[in-house]
Amino acid sequence: MRHTKRPTPTAWTLTQRLTVVATGLGLFMVFLDALIANVALPDIQRDFGVGESGLQWVVAAYSIGMAVFIMAGATAADRFGRRLLFLAGISVFTAASMAAGLAPGLAALAIARAVQGIAAATVTVTSLALVSAAFPDDAERAKAIGLWTGVASVATALGPTIGGVLTESISWQAVFMVNAPVGVLVLALTARYVAESREERPRRFDWGGQLLFAVAIGTLACGLIQGQNAGWASSEILTLLAVGVVGLVLFARYEYRNPSPMMDVRLFSHRTYAVGMATIFSAFFSAYGMLLVVTQYFQNVEDYSPELAGLLILPFSFNIMLLSPIAGRLVARFGPLPIARIGQPLLVAGLAVIALGMPVSVAVVAVGLFLCGAGVALLATSVTALAISSVPVDRAGMASGIMSAQRAIGSTFGFAILGSILAIWLGKTLSANLRQAVPDDQARQAIADRIIQEANPHAYASEVGPGRPLPAPSPEQREAIVDAATQDFVQACQVSVGAAAVLCAVTMTLLWTVAGRDADAPAAR
Repeated sequence: MRHTKRPTPTAWTLTQRLTVVATGLGLFMVFLDALIANVALPDIQRDFGVGESGLQWVVAAYSIGMAVFIMAGATAADRFGRRLLFLAGISVFTAASMAAGLAPGLAALAIARAVQGIAAATVTVTSLALVSAAFPDDAERAKAIGLWTGVASVATALGPTIGGVLTESISWQAVFMVNAPVGVLVLALTARYVAESREERPRRFDWGGQLLFAVAIGTLACGLIQGQNAGWASSEILTLLAVGVVGLVLFARYEYRNPSPMMDVRLFSHRTYAVGMATIFSAFFSAYGMLLVVTQYFQNVEDYSPELAGLLILPFSFNIMLLSPIAGRLVARFGPLPIARIGQPLLVAGLAVIALGMPVSVAVVAVGLFLCGAGVALLATSVTALAISSVPVDRAGMASGIMSAQRAIGSTFGFAILGSILAIWLGKTLSANLRQAVPDDQARQAIADRIIQEANPHAYASEVGPGRPLPAPSPEQREAIVDAATQDFVQACQVSVGAAAVLCAVTMTLLWTVAGRDADAPAAR
């Protein structure tokens, strides 16, 4: 009986191994920073004296930079060289991390975070291209890309926990400064061991599309974040939102007519791909926005330390790290659509459990985080496979780039909208809920404004005492103020996370409208 000899696995060369190490470390840095600052937000808030919109800018600026420039980064890398752009991205990311750690105020920190995001976009697209180019053998390339994907999953999962430990043991500045030695190591390894590669026939820059996309996303995010502070009916906010909406319409029209578009909007004409994009947007919108709200719930309402808050988010992180590699095998065996249809209900259930569990106990919230982590892990892999398999092979690269941009856009608007919902609820209800504890109108409004400004039910203390609107309260009155503010803050968190659950429920329904044959068969070549 003749046995077919299996091909012997090719041993990786030193250059190949260190290419994976260098690009993996670079990717680890940029994905770690997507969530590492979340647990440090209350400390940043206290140091800079900023409100909810300030917190939103710290996290949203990063994802805005990444969303706006990820497509342009891929074009630049193909044109000028992936290794060159990777080195530039790591250099800028490291310098911006140092600037964030040394920032004297919120504006400087937000600018540094935006620059980090732009650099992160470049690092993300070039690192995968460099890994692919280093492995000409298909099987070995698949292994290397699997390892690359695992690094991204681990970094995303560990971000909140590492952020909490660094904030608690050193300071919030440490969550940014930790990138400096890693960046230097990545630069040294890349310069020594990573080979240059570029596309033989790169696409042209789409300057018009890039400008319209940046204006549209930037003005929409700015309007949503600043709306509560400036007033939703103010001319400033209405102008920003109008410019953003018109910008998106003009961008879509421009890209549709462009023979070499930055983002081929024609891909959205395929139903499966469009549903996939909507699903991945809702997943990252909900998960990242939820983490912004839950972080404040743990630290500002429950008064936990940054380190403990980071550990409490571990159920979410652990499931992403555990299930991401398993999800790939499940998709290969059962197809992407069945796995997506499992992941989305898990995410909806997790968000619902968090929203309903906040008034009950932290343990219930932790269960919700566990379910959310499972949902995101299953969705990220399955929906990516579902969307990419639904477009022609020659458009797979473009489709993948749009998917990456959609993740960043989703997280950007998750930070902006869910944080704004929380602030709006507090602004509409808090003063009335404090009426029994603080009968005086002027004193009550001053206390409510302070609590909303600092997004903290315990912030009333800065408005009471000698020379303040409210004389030093009795222990009973102090307890009544905190109880009323805490109850209102929890309700605001519930409404915010509940809104995310509703959005995911809508896309969950859309997933069931995708026919199995459409999901399995790519569009006509």
